[in-house]
This record gives sequence, structure tokens and C-alpha cells, in this order.
Amino acid sequence: MGPQLVQFTRPQSSRVARDAVSGLCQGVFEPLPRADQRRKAELYVRGLLTARGRKTMRNIAAHAGMPAGEQSLHHFISCSTWDWRPVRANLAAQLDGLLNLQAWVVKPMVIPKSGAHSVGVERRFDAGSGHMVSGQQAFGMWAVSEDMSIPVSWALHLPDETTLAGCAARAVLDLAETRTLPRLPVVMDAVEGGADTVPSQLASAGVPFLLEVGPGAQVQVTDPQLPGAAVEVSTVGRVIDAAGALRRPVRYEDRADRSVRTGFLAAVRVELPEPAAGPRRRTQSRRPLLLVGEWTDARRRPERYWLTDLTTAPPALLMRLAHLSRRIERGATDQSDRVGMRDFEGRSFQGWHRHVTLASAAHAAAALTANGFGGLGGVGGFGGYATASRRCSA
Repeated sequence: MGPQLVQFTRPQSSRVARDAVSGLCQGVFEPLPRADQRRKAELYVRGLLTARGRKTMRNIAAHAGMPAGEQSLHHFISCSTWDWRPVRANLAAQLDGLLNLQAWVVKPMVIPKSGAHSVGVERRFDAGSGHMVSGQQAFGMWAVSEDMSIPVSWALHLPDETTLAGCAARAVLDLAETRTLPRLPVVMDAVEGGADTVPSQLASAGVPFLLEVGPGAQVQVTDPQLPGAAVEVSTVGRVIDAAGALRRPVRYEDRADRSVRTGFLAAVRVELPEPAAGPRRRTQSRRPLLLVGEWTDARRRPERYWLTDLTTAPPALLMRLAHLSRRIERGATDQSDRVGMRDFEGRSFQGWHRHVTLASAAHAAAALTANGFGGLGGVGGFGGYATASRRCSA
């Protein structure tokens, strides 16, 4: 039987917070095969929501009403065999059914660690603090609506196994490969090596994208508005400099504060160049793309550059999508910290993934409750892990 879509209503009683958690957990944890696993998952979420301070196993167990259950929760997170991927798929489906989602936004998260024994720990630069720290590097995929930003999927960078770009893409692909991810555009900040690999990976999975790239990324111009530019491969920065005459003002609504802003865009049709080695043939990665330069002040250099396969999208839509990545920085990460997203104290890869999956469910419950969603109940509406309407075409 497919998962249940939770039907939330506006709050009517003091039981709203409990009902919201129960209703959400009922749908999200439906893939767990055993009733005791579903019960422990909900107790863990409740502990994350109510425990003060660092979310240790002991703290979570005490606030979940399991004062002697620390070892049981530890086994459930670190030593059990339940698969976190279908749980994440159900969370994404629940949010798609409840909210008017605009996009999936991929953002990095650095997790400081005092020791070197947790999986994935190395010295890293933390953009938030501006300092080098010892810690883990993760990437989260967030469901973003007009009012809320909620994480639904995570990938942890393992320095010996994956590149940063591969890790960022994996946060999307783990759900996209189940063929259940609602087909919204993926908006991704610039990540080292992303322009070389991420477009083809997302395209192969059928996921539309808007990917920030650096000015040094290479493209092949195919746009007839730039005659002669297609002779050789060039950098993104040079192409946008040559396209200055194509720059146009764009008015768009900033959904964060409902203000109407004006930016400037120049868009050029491009392809990604063929790899240096390999057969000389047109590959899927060389399908038509749009290179977009973005200015806030037309008298200055472009602020950001984007590659997208949304080649027919209106400029105002591209601008709104580009600015969704900044929505995650306006308080949503604080909510994740409040539910202990960075607090996993174990050392295992599987345990980390299960913890952040349940912390994402706790984040969703807190955000839904804070925005006036309460009630409980289940209404059948999805099959498998839920197939939602496809609202975006590349």
C-alpha cells in the first residue's frame, strides 16, 4: 500500500503541536517495515523538538519519554538496517502535497567536529564563520515554498571517495533515482567542479536545474546573437562580457519580503564543451543550455553566473529561482540547528544519515506548526513513494 498524504488543517485546539507531529510522522515513516521502528522514529522526532541544548542520545531519550531508552535509540540510529531513502522520499512527497513548492535548493553545511574519528572529518573552510575548521562537509536539498524552507535530503562528503560536486549532486540524485522526486527545478550554488559534471548528472536523471557557476567555467557559445563567438571554447566571464549589449532589466518579486525588485540579466545559448578525451560525438551533456549573467548594479561586474536547461523560462522566473538560494540563509538554517541537525555524536556513515533524516522530519514538523498547520489524519493520494504532478519543463 502506498504512503498516506497527511491532510493538515488550521489549528483548533491546544493539541495542535502533538497532532502535527503525529500526522506528519504517520505519512513520512510509513515505509519503515516494523511498527516498533515507526514508533521509535516518532519518539526521536519528538525528542529533537523538545530537548534543550545539544541533542545527545541521552537528552533525546529523556525528552521523548524514554529515560532508560538511550541504548535503544542508539541502536535504532546507528546499528539498525532501515533505509533512510524511502523516508526522505515520503517527506518530499508530503511537503509537495501540502505546500506550493517552488524548487529544490541545494546548500552546503559544515559540521564542526572536535575529534578526527567521525566519518568524513577533515580541515575545511567554513563560509559562515570565515575560518578553517575541523569538521564534516554535507550538502542538503531543501524544499522551498513561498513561506517555508525545509530540508528533505542529505549527502555527506567523503574526501577519499567523492568530489564536492559529486556530493552536492548526490543530495538530489538519491531521490531522483527512485523516480519519485516531484519534477521541480533544482537550484544549486557554485561548487568546485560543478559545471563539469553536475549538468549531465541532473539531465540524465530528468531533473531541470539552475546551477551557479564561476566566471572561469568553460562553455561553447551557440547563440546567433553573438556572431563569431562559437569558434572556440571560452570562459563564462568572457562570454557574458561579450554579451553586454544583450543585458535587460528584469522586475521580479522577492518572495521573502514580498517586495518588487529590479535586476539585470543577459542570457546566451551555450553548450558544455566535449571532454578533452573520449570519442568526438555529441553527448547528452551537449544539449542546449542557457548561460545567464546577473547584475544588481548595471555599472558593475556581474554578481553571479548561472547555467540552466530552462531555456524557454521567462527572465523574471529565472531571477526568482536564482534568489531562492538566499532564502535558506534567512533563518531556515537556524531552525535546523534548533532540531539538532549538526548534533549527531556517533561516528558511522549510516547513523549520520538516519539522524539527519529524522532531524529533517523534526524541522518540517516545527515549520508546519509555526506556520499554522495542525490537525492529523491520512488521506490516500500517492502510490509507491508518491508521484506528484510535474510542473516544470526543461
